[in-house]
Amino acid sequence: MALAPALDLRPSPAAPPFSLEAEQALLGAALFDPEAFHAAPSLEQEAFYEPLHGRLWRAIGELIAAGRCADPTTAFDRLRSDLALAELGGLRYLAELVDKAPPASRASTYAEMIADLSARRAVIRLVGETAERAGDTGTGSAHQVIADTEAALAQVAAAGVTRSEWRSAGDVARMAIDRAMARSSKPDFPSGLAELDELTGGFARGELAVIAGRPGMGKSVAGLTIAKANAVAGRGVLLFSLEMAADAVGLRLASDVAYDPHAVSFAGSAGNPTFDRARRNGLGRDEWALLHEAAETIARWPLRIDDRASLTVAQMEACARRQFRAWQREGTEPGPVIIDHLGIVRSDRDRRGNKVQETGDVSRGLAEMAKRLDVPVVALCQINRASEGREDKRPSLAELRWSGAIEEDARLVMFLHRPAYYFRAPEDGSSETAGQRIEREGKEHDARNKLFWIIAKQNSGPVGQVETFVEIGCASIRDRRELWR
Repeated sequence: MALAPALDLRPSPAAPPFSLEAEQALLGAALFDPEAFHAAPSLEQEAFYEPLHGRLWRAIGELIAAGRCADPTTAFDRLRSDLALAELGGLRYLAELVDKAPPASRASTYAEMIADLSARRAVIRLVGETAERAGDTGTGSAHQVIADTEAALAQVAAAGVTRSEWRSAGDVARMAIDRAMARSSKPDFPSGLAELDELTGGFARGELAVIAGRPGMGKSVAGLTIAKANAVAGRGVLLFSLEMAADAVGLRLASDVAYDPHAVSFAGSAGNPTFDRARRNGLGRDEWALLHEAAETIARWPLRIDDRASLTVAQMEACARRQFRAWQREGTEPGPVIIDHLGIVRSDRDRRGNKVQETGDVSRGLAEMAKRLDVPVVALCQINRASEGREDKRPSLAELRWSGAIEEDARLVMFLHRPAYYFRAPEDGSSETAGQRIEREGKEHDARNKLFWIIAKQNSGPVGQVETFVEIGCASIRDRRELWR
């Protein structure tokens, strides 16, 4: 069936790809049998090349949603004032669509064709816009252009799905049971701490996990512990260190790998190299040798670090996609994306300094990124000062800084609590008696190597608390069982 000359657009070498015949076939089938519409419920009006066809598809959907019959007469009544439909013959054009309609069973095929052609046109438009932006040096950096383009391409890919995603509840249950039975007892994405993994099952694919705490609690060290555990297991790990420079990350990582909890200090050596003495070039020859050996071990891991500041979620996702593709070509399975820290990720939207809205944007963006990348995203996060004024310094969900959206978006929220931090000597110049000093130093000694992981939210398991060993100067966190071996 041919459209009127005003709408009879035929593809040429320079024209975008489309198929008016496929659009007419799908519309005719939907006007004859509502099952044809249900075969492509997620097909949007914008997917149709001919605007009239898009409006007609929307009208059919509105009629079906209202429980009414969608046929040429009711559809024409909805579009009676549409000049384009009148030009084609009005009710007669709709009746002709039905007369030549294919069986409803073929509707999904035409819908997929329409969605595919729509996606192709979107890619062509995007390429043109990208070329224009790339040629204009006043529209931002090349990295920003690339990141925006990759994010837009991901949206095009997601919008192209037309098949129904419904699955039988029984099939879902059987598949879940089979996967659970086939799963190794070891977590797919471990924390590196056996007792913690027993309570959480490790980190979950496609989910956002948040590790929060006050400054000085060891959040960055915790992030490196998770990165190390997954890299040692052979999974590719990405660490976005937005706050800490690469040198600081490197010294902490090397100090952790070199750390021996059973090392004995002797004259001229502290037993284990610490990152603060390394930074000041205060290590002995043997300690430097330990760090160099650690660096050789780290070099064999699929662990990548990006220490640029002020990255957006879109930029991080674009970088992650590129690295994941490179790893997949090498046969390396991608693992967690770790972000240090959430509070300084730049929002993709201009919120005019509204930190609550910016944090909400970032939190939702990270949760969505985890789903799109199909890996865990582990975000480190600061909390407010509320716990400082309490006798019990352990933090709670109410103290997540800036936004309750973090608690909503994260599937797992853990707080770090290092009691020794609160038993340090007074920094405000206030004096203490000898008895107070002895009592404080005793408490500090008892708590020195204790780090508590407080699981405050876990959608797939219980809440609780796990105590681990920490040597903060060596950036090392260890499971207590490891020390007993």
